[in-house]
Amino acid sequence: MKTFKKILMILCILIIIVGMYMLGAKGLHYKQGYSKNMLIDTAKQYTVFAVMSTSIILIYFVIRYNKQGIIKVLATSILGILGAMILVLAVLAISRMEVSRFFFPIMLTTYVSSIIVLSASFEEKT
Repeated sequence: MKTFKKILMILCILIIIVGMYMLGAKGLHYKQGYSKNMLIDTAKQYTVFAVMSTSIILIYFVIRYNKQGIIKVLATSILGILGAMILVLAVLAISRMEVSRFFFPIMLTTYVSSIIVLSASFEEKT
């Protein structure tokens, strides 16, 4: 099982590297009627709520799983959430999926899924 996890981690890192290269080289593929400015304006609306909810969740994780180490729990949580979001963004860049009204629901689903997986992982270790 450890070998499978290592292979999966290497595959994810390769996807992120290729996706970030493509994102830098070609940018996102916007649907007709969408633009970078519209995406940024919409993201600004989500930022405050995402930061507040993430802070509350991280505080809960630190309190609930403090026996595993505060730094370890914080680092694992932050890297897990950001890693999942970057992986999905890389897959979207590689597949050249159009940025449309489905972009933010996909990112929010990834955010929630990563929190659920982190919680299950921490609970398994206690």
